[in-house]
Amino acid sequence: MIVRVRGISYFFEQHQRNTDLPSLILLHGFLGSGKIFESLIESLIPFCNPVTIDLLGHGNTEGAELHYRFSAREQVADLAKLIQEQLEVPAFLYGYSMGARLALQLAIHHQVLFSGLILESGTFGIEDETERQARQSLDASRSDQIMGNFSGFLEEWKTMPIFTSNKSIEKIQSRQNPAWMANSLQGFGTGTMPCLRKKLPQLITPTLLIVGEEDSKFIRINQTMRKEIPDSKLVIVKGSGHRVHTDSPQALAEQLNHFIEKRHTS
Repeated sequence: MIVRVRGISYFFEQHQRNTDLPSLILLHGFLGSGKIFESLIESLIPFCNPVTIDLLGHGNTEGAELHYRFSAREQVADLAKLIQEQLEVPAFLYGYSMGARLALQLAIHHQVLFSGLILESGTFGIEDETERQARQSLDASRSDQIMGNFSGFLEEWKTMPIFTSNKSIEKIQSRQNPAWMANSLQGFGTGTMPCLRKKLPQLITPTLLIVGEEDSKFIRINQTMRKEIPDSKLVIVKGSGHRVHTDSPQALAEQLNHFIEKRHTS
């Protein structure tokens, strides 16, 4: 379904509408779309109504010519409006990587919309100013590479140690609009997004943190998040890297089932 939200045509899909079950909104990562969750949907429908949303500039959702439109503030406003107007709330919110960063921003600013929050390979942002500036420079360089040689950028991206090879994901990535991907990096890269470290103790929404055992950087980050989010649990999934949803889909579905059923009241 395509709906107009704050001047942007957003694509989302409701994979089931069972009034006895809660909704689970799934947000994909950078270069992805709702299609990255296709292999999960069948495992999710027994205990929730999965809803996939193509984020700004990704998949079948329009982008914008200026990178400021991809900022955390703008995207949070888009998603809050879409969820309030199109979906049953409160819902459960799930995000992977970039989608997890956005889900955390959304949950902190609109806690009333959500019964629970699940973050796969997420982060609260970068605190150190020197490190932030270095990451902004890296994302700017990557943006230039995307605009100059998108296929070459994708070849380098898929060889990053945190990723395992996945042809279906690589196909989705190759179909993205390069200009919108460049703007996404500059407008909502890890170095640009607001750091939420100080706001983590204010998050009262029950939170499940998921990370792969081979993703050592994000294990450290999520151990910090576990300590600072009041009602949170950290699960480290064996045999997984950064993409737990493709490396260990059944293990992920089991964790989601347990988390949602425990907190959903009919």
